[in-house]
This record gives sequence, C-alpha cells and structure tokens, in this order.
Amino acid sequence: MNKMNKKTLAVALELIPIISAPLAIISIFSNIDSQIIRSLIGAFTLLALFGFVFFFIGRKIAKEEKIVKVLSILDILATVAIIILYALVFIALGS
Repeated sequence: MNKMNKKTLAVALELIPIISAPLAIISIFSNIDSQIIRSLIGAFTLLALFGFVFFFIGRKIAKEEKIVKVLSILDILATVAIIILYALVFIALGS
C-alpha cells in the first residue's frame, strides 16, 4: 500500500467517530421516536465509543501525517463526549 493510500485510509478511519459522536448526540435529542432512530443512535454511539480503537489504527497506519495526529485527538474527544453524555443521562435518571 503506498503512502497516499495509507493516509487516505487513516483519515477515513479517524473520521468515523468524529462524525458519529455529533450524529449520536443530535439523534438522542431529536423529537422523532422510532425504531430506526433508536437503531441509528445505537450505531452512532458504538462507533463514537470505539474512537480510541480508530485512534490506534490510524496512528499505526499513517503515524507521520499531521492530519492523522489532529484527527486522532478529535477521535479521543468524540469518545469522551459520548461517555460524558451517557454519564450525565445516568446521573439525571438516577436523581
């Protein structure tokens, strides 16, 4: 695999949780309640939670690329955002 393909693959992997986290949060707060929306929330949340996995994969594939380093930080932030959101929901429901 050449350098450009590695960079493209790494960037694509890094974008998955970065895009999934906001989509999960928007879907959670949407007024639409259907099985499809609940399934999408689950899928988006799962992808966002696995941001740390994409972080390690992307860094291993194209570790010298600056864009991958920046996106890796955003992957971790996406994972943390989802964890915080669910912790707040858990606390709110527990009160």
